[in-house]
Amino acid sequence: MALLNKRSFKSAILNLKIEDDIVFSENHIFEPEYHQAVYYEAEEEIKKKPGSFQLGDPKRLKREIKRGAQPIYADKDDDPSSLYFEGMINDSGEIVEDEDGNTNVCALKSICIRQGYIDIFTARSVSREYYQKYIKRSAVQKNDILINSTGDGTIGRVAVYNYDFPAVVDGHITIVRYKDTDLAWYVAAFLASVNGQRQIYRYINGSSGQVEIYPQDLERIWIPKISDKKMKQISSSYQQATKEYDNFRANLNRALMLANNV
Repeated sequence: MALLNKRSFKSAILNLKIEDDIVFSENHIFEPEYHQAVYYEAEEEIKKKPGSFQLGDPKRLKREIKRGAQPIYADKDDDPSSLYFEGMINDSGEIVEDEDGNTNVCALKSICIRQGYIDIFTARSVSREYYQKYIKRSAVQKNDILINSTGDGTIGRVAVYNYDFPAVVDGHITIVRYKDTDLAWYVAAFLASVNGQRQIYRYINGSSGQVEIYPQDLERIWIPKISDKKMKQISSSYQQATKEYDNFRANLNRALMLANNV
């Protein structure tokens, strides 16, 4: 049940990113989470800190924040043996490489984005042709922040793409690409924190499981400024943790595959 809070009518107005449309350049927000104190105060607390900046600060971004597109999968959902893409670990426990330039590409869904890390083992695949066609919209690069942007239970989960092989994301995942690598890892870590998650939840729209958070609202989230030394420390620790997780999953997968030969 939503908690009762009183806000001025003006405080319920948000600017919208709609060009050449004066009528719909702003809108009133009446979602209860937007006005609840626990979410409102989290944003106000960070905003007041000296040097704080918004997630979508164009000076820090490499490109505009966008979602991916719904993929045309190369594998069959009911046939695990059809799944094959560059970077995956095959049944022999080896990492698949792209030797001829035609190997399928990893396709990440919302289930792949866990809180703080990526589960490649739940990914699917797209053809190389699809990847080339949608590379500007859906392809991810190493150190991109990936944010689940739809659905109860998955919305708001954040991870950083920490792989060298190519991949795409579907339309339920938002890509945030910063110029500075350490900044990207720090921002991702903050978004997974209590105040980061509360700000994300403040901007969720919808109900009955059909919830969304749009790129223009993710851009509004406030990030506290910290020293370069502290930022590098968070970035390094976070990257090391994801590497250890990947090693664990790879070793676990190889161990379980031994049962195939019994």
